[in-house]
Amino acid sequence: MPSPTGGETLGYLVSPTDLAQRTASAVAGADPYAAAHDELLGFAEEALKHPARPMTNLDIPGTEGPFVDDTAIAYGLGLAYAMTGDVRYAQQARAYIDAWVGTTKGLVNACPDDGGCQTSLIVARVVPGFVFAADLIRPSGVFSAEDDAAFKTWLDGLILPDLPTRAGNWGDAGTFSRAAITDYLGDEDGFAKAIEEWRTRMDAVPADGHLPDEVRRGEDGMSYTQEALQYKVATARLAELRGVDLWSYKGKQGATLRGALDYLSGYWFRPADWPWDPNVRVPSPSPMWELAYQHWPDPAWAKIFAADRPFSEEGHSAVRWTTMTNGIPIK
Repeated sequence: MPSPTGGETLGYLVSPTDLAQRTASAVAGADPYAAAHDELLGFAEEALKHPARPMTNLDIPGTEGPFVDDTAIAYGLGLAYAMTGDVRYAQQARAYIDAWVGTTKGLVNACPDDGGCQTSLIVARVVPGFVFAADLIRPSGVFSAEDDAAFKTWLDGLILPDLPTRAGNWGDAGTFSRAAITDYLGDEDGFAKAIEEWRTRMDAVPADGHLPDEVRRGEDGMSYTQEALQYKVATARLAELRGVDLWSYKGKQGATLRGALDYLSGYWFRPADWPWDPNVRVPSPSPMWELAYQHWPDPAWAKIFAADRPFSEEGHSAVRWTTMTNGIPIK
């Protein structure tokens, strides 16, 4: 079966060249890539043993569930195929995508503009995993033109309309998904609107870089700030691979993505000084720090995430396995 796009992997968070280089380093035994490589292939081998668990009506009342798991599994399988060329991984990734596309007909409790229910948020966090997987397995030829067309129809008709648009991390997750999906659909206008939406959201950030919708969350203000930045950073990386520079964008109040990351990192090891709540809790490091560090290798950021490498499937968004996809040596 011919690949619907001529067999070329476009890359969403990682370019094919970078992934090949890190795979070569892993095979040569260089850590943290060797550890990340082995962990990922172990994950993929286990995934070969289990079928997808699609739902006809997708309702996600919490933050976990089959959709979260299966998008992660498909992405992990796609990476495993890209790293090894083993077509078994591509076939199983295709099976996971096709199972959801063929089964899921509706989103329940989506409410994308008011935050009264969860489904739209959780879908926005993780559905790019299916997009990444479909892209990674292109060279295998197992994802046929018919598979691709059905997947695009599903994304366009079912997923896109209910992605969140409200302020804060909900909308940031929605922007991330809209950028990934419209790019995959070849919708240039839709992609341009997603990028402009990202800029508009940065316009709302004060010059010092704090995120007003997240710091108001009391003792969880740092966690929510990191959550929102995760999607801003992932979208910036995706845009970079399409020739669009969001990293250096300065918002209307003077804020930049770098400044927002520095604002959070500046309090990471001195939470008592966090001005928004005296009892703020420091979260576990998000894998997004590796994406940011790839662009700006700031030693202060490395102190935040270095001990947690290699990052693997843990997390609740499509930003996973970042040591393998985006990790660079820490100076």
